[in-house]
This record gives sequence, structure tokens and C-alpha cells, in this order.
Amino acid sequence: MKTTKLFLIVLSLIFFSHGKSISQDKDLNSYFKNFSISAYVDTYFSYDTDKNIFNTPRIFCSISPYRDMFGLNVAQASLKYNSEIIRGIFTMQYGDIPEVNYGPVTRSKYVQEANIGFSPASKLWIEGGYFLTHIGAESFPKNNILSSFSLQTNYEPLFQSGIKMSYDFSYQFAASLFILNGFNMFEDNNKNKSAGVQLAFSPNAKLKFVYNNILGNEQPDGARGKTRFLNNFIVYYYPTNEIDVIASGDYGTQQHSKILDTANSANYYGATLTGRYKFSPKFSAALRGEFFQDLDAVVSPVLINGTGVKANALAFGLEYKPVEKAYVRLEYRYVQMDAAQKIFYDDSNNRSEATMTFGFEY
Repeated sequence: MKTTKLFLIVLSLIFFSHGKSISQDKDLNSYFKNFSISAYVDTYFSYDTDKNIFNTPRIFCSISPYRDMFGLNVAQASLKYNSEIIRGIFTMQYGDIPEVNYGPVTRSKYVQEANIGFSPASKLWIEGGYFLTHIGAESFPKNNILSSFSLQTNYEPLFQSGIKMSYDFSYQFAASLFILNGFNMFEDNNKNKSAGVQLAFSPNAKLKFVYNNILGNEQPDGARGKTRFLNNFIVYYYPTNEIDVIASGDYGTQQHSKILDTANSANYYGATLTGRYKFSPKFSAALRGEFFQDLDAVVSPVLINGTGVKANALAFGLEYKPVEKAYVRLEYRYVQMDAAQKIFYDDSNNRSEATMTFGFEY
């Protein structure tokens, strides 16, 4: 929690030193109007046909990870500051998402975001700290069409730390440059740094193209270096007010990572296609197709057949929004592994999943 305390101290110094220039008789409300507070809670109940081990996180389920029980995906609270030249955010979190995704790789699992930035010129921002990842089309459930992660997203980074420089060239095109500690980590595991870019182009209000990448050596000091390069492509398409379509693809490579020949590089890739139809402002249905292959176990575990994950899945979901910032979702997903990867209950290579989630954002 030292990082959290340091962030709060720095944030306070910046805010209050800036506040000294404000005349004593100025209404405090005009100063604190730049602050905003928000909160978000997501709970779930999940079931699947894989009964191998009770009360352990399910494979391929970074969201709603525990079966046959009610659980808390996340409870979070955010403090934001936003002005013309300074902005920052600090988000604390608790629940199964941070426990399963953050806990094994960082001592700061209760911190979702903690960053601050300044604008030295119009349309240019330089920010540093802890961020949600710039990779991928899915994030926390409130930001997604379906609450569950796709197979592809499950092996993408969720969070990162470092410096971000972003510039809006126009209303249609924006670019960001990242210097990071590494792939899905806050604290660095070696002396190397990773780099990434994000390019976003919107030719019109109905279509948006995004390209993201991250490049770096993710091996700990003392181990043989293995440079990983992940490319992520996303297309957002909104043909009508009722229809949303998101297509996403990953292609990654890593040096010295072939299982049968470590002198050679290995690759992995995945794709996701998600569509949603809104019957009304309160009710919608969604369908998602998924594919992921990482036979050399670059980012996935080595399975019983001696290779990494090869799987596809199909998900269907219904969403009801009683109010604008709340949702109830019921989802079903069928996961099919490669024929030789019988990793589920009773030597099966497939699994059915059902999940209900309840979310509210304030």
C-alpha cells in the first residue's frame, strides 16, 4: 500500500498547491467542481458442468471465477480530478476479479487505477501511474456487452503501469505511446521496460478502427530473454441505434518459446466477434463467437497433452437494464477444447457455463 499512500500524497500536493493561487474569498464549490466520485458493484452466481475442484477459480473465467456460489466480482470506488491542464484518477477495488487477476502478480491488488497527468499543450496529455490496459475490446463487466471474458481477452493483459503520452490529431484520429513495466503487471520483474502504442481512427460516428500493441521481454532477471510482441486489432461498428458489432483479433509472438525447439519463436492468436441487438433501451440480446490458439503455451498453461490451449467457444446473453446505470445479465457459454485436451470433468473436452450477474454504477 506504499504506492497508494504516495499517490495520495502527490495528488494532494498538486491539488492544494494549485489551490493556493485561488483567492481566499472564492467559493470552494468552484474549485471542488473538478472532483467527481463514482462507485460500481457487480455480483454474480455461476454454474458449469466442470466439477473437478470446488472453490478454486475456473479456467477461462477471469470474470465470475467461482462455480456454484454467489460471489462479488468487484466493488470499487473512484475519485477523479479533471481540469484543462491536470487530471487524475484513483480507484480502489475489492472482490473476486482483483483477487484472481491481480492477486497472483501484484502486491497492489486493491488498486485498480492510480494515475495523474498534465497537458503541456492543447490536445496533448502526459500521464503516469497505474492504468487499465490499452489492449483489447473487453474490460470490467460494466464496460462490456457480455459480462464474461472471451477466450482471447482471458489471455490479454488487464492492467499495466508506466507512462502514457496521448495526442488527439483530430476528431477522427488519436494516438498514444506507452512505456510500461511489463505485460499485465504493476511492479516490474526485470530491468527491461516494455513499449506499446495505440492508434484509433473513426471515419464516421458508426465505425471505429483501433490498433494496439505491446513489445517487451517478460522474463525475470537471470532468465533467458524472450521478447514478446502482441498485436491487437479492433473494429467497432454501429450500423443502427439498435445494433452493435465488435470484432477483435490478437496475434502474438515470443522468442525462444517453441516447446519442441526453444531456439525458435512461437506464436499465438485469437479472435472474437460480438454482436448485440437492443430491443428497447432496457432489453437487449448478445451473441459472441470466440477462438484462441496457443499451442506453445506462450501465455496459456501447458495442458495434459503437452501443448498450450486450443479452444473455441460460443456465448449468448440477455441483458435487462432497470435504470440506465444498472443491469441484470443472464449468460450461457459453451467451450470446446481441441480433441486431445480433455481437461474437464470426466475426461471431457467441452464445458457448458451459465452465469447471472447484477451490476450498478453510481
